[in-house]
Order: sequence, then C-alpha cells, then structure tokens
Amino acid sequence: MTLGRDTQARRGWPGLRGPVALAGAVLAAAWVVRDYRGWLALGPGGLPHTPRGWLVMAVLRARTWRVDPFGTAGLTGTGHLSDPLPVRAGPRPMVAHYPIPHRQLDQFPEPGFVSALTIAAFVGTRPTLTKRRSYFEKHNDAAFTAPDLPVHADGEISGGEIGHVHADGSLHVVLAPADAAEAIEHGWGQLHPASGRAAGLPATYVLVYAPRNSDEVAVAERLLDAAAAHMTGNQPAPSAR
Repeated sequence: MTLGRDTQARRGWPGLRGPVALAGAVLAAAWVVRDYRGWLALGPGGLPHTPRGWLVMAVLRARTWRVDPFGTAGLTGTGHLSDPLPVRAGPRPMVAHYPIPHRQLDQFPEPGFVSALTIAAFVGTRPTLTKRRSYFEKHNDAAFTAPDLPVHADGEISGGEIGHVHADGSLHVVLAPADAAEAIEHGWGQLHPASGRAAGLPATYVLVYAPRNSDEVAVAERLLDAAAAHMTGNQPAPSAR
C-alpha cells in the first residue's frame, strides 16, 4: 500500500509543476518591478533611466554584492589630510543596494540647514582645479584638475575627476589610499562596491555621507581638498574664509 501511494504521489507531481513555475514567475516579476521602481526613485546617475540601464546595474550588482564597503586592508601609504579626522557622530546612514546610482537613504541635513559646499564654490577658490560635467555620474558637476596639470593614474580614465556632489548632499571623491582608510574608519564614508573592479572606478572611489551641519561640511571640504591633492599631486590653495 505504501509503495502504491508513493507511486501515485510521484505521478501527481507533473501536474503541480506548471502552477509552481507560474507562481515563481509571478513572484520574480513582482520583485523585478519593485526593484526597478526603487532604482528609479533614487534619481539619475551614471546609467540611463531605462529598463536597459536597470539591467546593466543588476549585472554589476551581482558581480559586486559580496564586496565589503568598509574594508580598509591594503589602504596604506601617505595621505594628504593635514590633521586626523574626527569621528563622525552616530551610526552610519543606510545606503541603497544599487551600485549605480550609489546613494544613501537617510541621515540627511538637519531641517533648515543648507550646505554651502558646491562644486562651483569649491573650484572657484582653487586655481589648480576646474569644473565640468562628471565623467562618472553624467548628471552632476565635478571638480577636475586643470587641463594643463599632470593627472594621477587614478584619473587617467576620467580625465582627472576629483569628486562631485549629489542632490542629497553626499559626495563621491577619489582619495589617496590612506585618506580613504581614515574616512571609512572614522565613519565618514564607504567604498563604492565597484571601486577598482568595474565601470572604470578607481580603487579608492569613496562615498562621503551628506553633511548634516556646518561642522560636517568642513570635514567634507577637507576630504575634497585631500582628493584634489591626490589627483594633482599638490595641495590646492586654501579657500577664502
């Protein structure tokens, strides 16, 4: 009797394969739609806002999902920060699981606070730098080395891009390894998951979290200055205070 029941159960499985496959397809489609909408909600980045752009992002995410954005092993050497960074107050913000665009999801500036740190203002007081459209983000202005200056190897692909500011106030900067390690270890940012792995990103392409107050703006500006020094090989002139 047991053998008969087992045989009958096995014969029943083919009839379930269709409904199970259909249910799986429906769940997968629902996940794709939700993921696509979440990706669109982050705003423009380095990829077109189309299903094809999402697919490129998804492939890159699959290639980098095991990357530790807080790993600083190997980030050594001489940096350009003149003094140690303070430790950022509180926990780190949440960062979206999409590599492009790479954005934080919370801990934005305090109500009523508007950061004075813009690429135009930063570049305007530093004669070794210039402003043009970001090579990596496509939709943001970025600081670059001046055309007549030599560029660090980290800027060969981008033409010397130093960093750019996103609409939410966060930044992407290219730092010297030691400066990247300090920024990460003191809680100010994290590595892009594709840093040194894909999309032409340098190994020390760092997301600096959005400054929440004037003290944090000063830290972000210090990191931009360190990135400029790394990319140009010289410490840029200090900004007017």
